[in-house]
Amino acid sequence: MVVALGVGVGVGVALAVPRAAAGDGVGTPRVDMSCEHVDGPGRVRCEVEARAPAETTITWGDVVLLETPPFVSALRGRIGPHDAVVHDPDLWRWALALVARQKGSGAVQARVRLITCRRGECVPSEAGVTGHVVAGD
Repeated sequence: MVVALGVGVGVGVALAVPRAAAGDGVGTPRVDMSCEHVDGPGRVRCEVEARAPAETTITWGDVVLLETPPFVSALRGRIGPHDAVVHDPDLWRWALALVARQKGSGAVQARVRLITCRRGECVPSEAGVTGHVVAGD
């Protein structure tokens, strides 16, 4: 099933996409995902966090879910910048909700898109994350 939202159990991988120029010093944002473990079918609360490198600020960001396991449904496929629950200069956090329709575990893939700025220079980046959702034992 292909959708557009992001979750996991404390698993995060950051992948940089275009940077302004090699050696620009902007760095790659770090992205982490976590989901609460649930005992069975029902709502699963998850969070995605993006942290900017030193001396860099986040000026825009969103989370797009790319794929969920068959037993999970995303309540929303995209969590936009206005939906972030934390908007600190170097840290943004989004709360996400999934629904586990039955017991199971599986991988969820998401992408975090950001614009980060350092010393007046702003660059877009993307960070892909694969997380794990567990509903039941």
